[in-house]
Amino acid sequence: MRRRRAYTLIELLIVVAILGLSGALLVPRLVDADTFSVQAAVRSVVADITFAQTDALAMQRIRRVQFLRDANDRVHGYAILAPTDQNAYDTVFDAANAEYLDSPTTVGSDGVFIVDFDADDRFSGVEIESVNFGGRDWVAFDALGGPLAAAGQPLAGGGEIRMRGESGAYLIRLSGFTGKITVESIDE
Repeated sequence: MRRRRAYTLIELLIVVAILGLSGALLVPRLVDADTFSVQAAVRSVVADITFAQTDALAMQRIRRVQFLRDANDRVHGYAILAPTDQNAYDTVFDAANAEYLDSPTTVGSDGVFIVDFDADDRFSGVEIESVNFGGRDWVAFDALGGPLAAAGQPLAGGGEIRMRGESGAYLIRLSGFTGKITVESIDE
């Protein structure tokens, strides 16, 4: 007669214990989704500033990263501009007449390079607290990828962007002259 093989009680208890331990380790990481949102937003800003810098170098044209403000002066996103008049890259930003860089893949931007944290669910709960590039809310890059201030002058002092979510805050720094970008976690 053939004997049927089944799992013993010990084997079942071991499997349940392993699943319980795995769940205990994994659930806290999944519950803290805000951490992922803040980090994704920081990575997006860094990647897009780097893109603007390399696009300026590749196309030998000035590119400007303009941070966008709402009616209450709150920064809610940014855009990459591609001005046709290379001598007028530092004019006052006018959203209606700005010359945006084309980006058919940017979420909800109608084919132009605009990233709006309010309109993109990936960045929910994340805010850009402050932007300062020598007293301006924009930075431009010259044909060699170097950061520019107004009137064709190099951005000597660099700049910074502060971002915050419920789980923490980050400081993105852009070095003057070189355009090197660094990120650090900050606790205030």
